[in-house]
Amino acid sequence: MKRIIYSLIVLMGVLTSCSDFLRTSDPNEITDDTYWTSETDVLYAIYGCYDVLQRNTLYGGGPYSPNFRDHDCLSDDAYNAWGWNGMLFIAEGSITADHDFMLYYWKDNYTAIRRANSVIENAPTVEELTEDKLKAYLAEAKFIRGLAYFNLINSFGDVPLRLTVPTADDAHIAKSPKEEVYEQVIEDLVYAADNAVNGDFGRVNPGAAYGLLTRVYLYNHEYQLAAEAAQKVIGMGYELFDDYSTLFTEENEQCKEIVFSVLFESLRNGEGEKFSGTWAKSPQTHHQPMPNLVNDYYCTDGLPIDVSPLYDSEKERENRDPRLETSVLFGGEKWIEDKPAFDNNLSITNYCLQKYVRDKVIYVDDGPQDFYLIRYADILLMRAEALIESNNITQEVYDLINAVRHRVGMPTIEEVEGTGLSLEQLRKILRHERRVEFAAEGFRYYDLKRWGLLEEARQRAASDEIKVPYNAVYEGEKSLYWPIPQLEVDNNDLMEQNPLWK
Repeated sequence: MKRIIYSLIVLMGVLTSCSDFLRTSDPNEITDDTYWTSETDVLYAIYGCYDVLQRNTLYGGGPYSPNFRDHDCLSDDAYNAWGWNGMLFIAEGSITADHDFMLYYWKDNYTAIRRANSVIENAPTVEELTEDKLKAYLAEAKFIRGLAYFNLINSFGDVPLRLTVPTADDAHIAKSPKEEVYEQVIEDLVYAADNAVNGDFGRVNPGAAYGLLTRVYLYNHEYQLAAEAAQKVIGMGYELFDDYSTLFTEENEQCKEIVFSVLFESLRNGEGEKFSGTWAKSPQTHHQPMPNLVNDYYCTDGLPIDVSPLYDSEKERENRDPRLETSVLFGGEKWIEDKPAFDNNLSITNYCLQKYVRDKVIYVDDGPQDFYLIRYADILLMRAEALIESNNITQEVYDLINAVRHRVGMPTIEEVEGTGLSLEQLRKILRHERRVEFAAEGFRYYDLKRWGLLEEARQRAASDEIKVPYNAVYEGEKSLYWPIPQLEVDNNDLMEQNPLWK
């Protein structure tokens, strides 16, 4: 079996404060006092941490409950036609603190944090663990805690920082500044990088820890540290998979390009994912690539479509960067054998999603496709970006970007843009490369925010020629951070709503 079946029997944080209630104890009930007795208990608790990552609003969901890749619909890359699931409302500035997406995204990340905290608190009490094993388990828990807090501060800004399992006495806490939470994320990931081990595929290892650490440093504009962390991963034996067109398939999900992924398997019991679902005879139509994204893929000569002599607007699929064909479904294109071709009348933008979409209909919404959180291509481009932004421009920057281009047969920078390029020129090349390499993987919105380009992107999306009015807006910081779920504000007397959303 390709994956670890993450255990659901983990008890995180003990169920209630017994001092507040008069009740008879059940001798068969599992509590923290009785659970943490063996290494097996710790292992199951770790599996429980990974299990949270499979939840719909994190990395497992589909159209009804958008997963991380649907965050691209908050950028200029895609339009979410099923507005009620939250993505369209965020992009158009009409989301409210009462929306279910806000609540579940918040809750699922905090569930991961709670479970990780339980491991961090209780694993040291298990006497049979050696020091090395204990550190390895703590590394996994701290990685997951760091990932969840990174998600939260990127989306909500200031959030409560909780490093212990809550009790009845400290159930309510106030928010901490984003900068304080960020420092804790760094501390957790540095520990994970120093202490993780290479074990089962899909569990945290040093490559995953350094990879996420690179992303966190980069998002915080700590470019030298990001470059150093990326270099650690580059020396660990990862490599680009040679066929981008089949990279996002079950057959190749454990190739050497995958640094860290959330694992799924179709067991017909709900353990599978929904994001790659093929719905009967129709392709996915909720996540629709925007025309400006499609137009941003160059021709095979490495030139933009408004410059290249290879471009024919009547045959827009031809002579294009191969990553376009992998990512986008065009009108009249077969999306699966023995099924009708895609009718672009089903799409408001004229395009549909191809990347991560199954070529089988047998799984319905319980699929086996792993979700890639960190790919080696991202490591290469993050190091290239960190070197550019720190003005450390050498041949290495060209080589890193060229490696990603070469994998799909696109020309090198030297062959098209030339040599001796300025920081601004290389920055533009790098940002284009990130867009076409990671379309439909969830990173575009966060890239635009950290580059200060979300306003420009929302304007571009709103001006695209599509079949309905798209009122994508930019409202300053209100477009950068989401409202705290209203239920959290109502139930926690120390919780203050994001002032932008009062």
